[in-house]
Amino acid sequence: MSEIKLSKRMQAVADMVSGEYVADIGCDHAFVSAYLVQTGRARKVIAMDVKKGPVNIAKDNIATYGLVNQIEVRLSDGFDKLEVGEADCAVIAGMGGPLMVRILQNGIRHLEHGIKLVLQPQSDVGLVRTFLLECGYCIVDENMLIDEGKYYTVIKAESIGQREVLYSEEELLYGPILLEKQDVVLKDYLLKQEQTNLQIIANLEKVCTKKSNNRIDEINMQNKVIKKALQKYT
Repeated sequence: MSEIKLSKRMQAVADMVSGEYVADIGCDHAFVSAYLVQTGRARKVIAMDVKKGPVNIAKDNIATYGLVNQIEVRLSDGFDKLEVGEADCAVIAGMGGPLMVRILQNGIRHLEHGIKLVLQPQSDVGLVRTFLLECGYCIVDENMLIDEGKYYTVIKAESIGQREVLYSEEELLYGPILLEKQDVVLKDYLLKQEQTNLQIIANLEKVCTKKSNNRIDEINMQNKVIKKALQKYT
């Protein structure tokens, strides 16, 4: 059977994974699960999804690729059907930040046990980073990419227990590792976001209402944080 070809986004997720036993949460059709086993990145994967449709398709795909002995598929809402210690790394990708945080909150017993995390939130990335910080996790790697015209961020985080890690506002929003690496994709995103914000402000200034003025103040604050982030680039 030929090796599974992943999208650029999902390839970036898979490249972050390191662990013998991996939980693929929100696995959809389990292509990432299959890729991890095919390439030796994982010895065993527990692929889980909350919807019966994707679970059934995942089972068919895994059978087609001859991986039924290495990938187990479970119908599960987040971590619900995963026992503590069954996996040393969890992959959660392709969902909004608030939903991702809810899944992590509900699976807090796994985080307390120190499970490694590979996360790819579709929105509110800063919210996810803040939650990780509050749970005693440290971001150890990040990647930002463009796939089909959209920006995506992948985060790898590990538990550091009670030790305190402090991130600045710009690091929480845009990534401590990405800024440290002076990531070129992030810089492109920041510059575009800054220009978009300036155009929005120009349009709002034509309205001149209390609501528009408040919104201008909010966007100006966003641009201040963007400027702080851009100052990391030399």
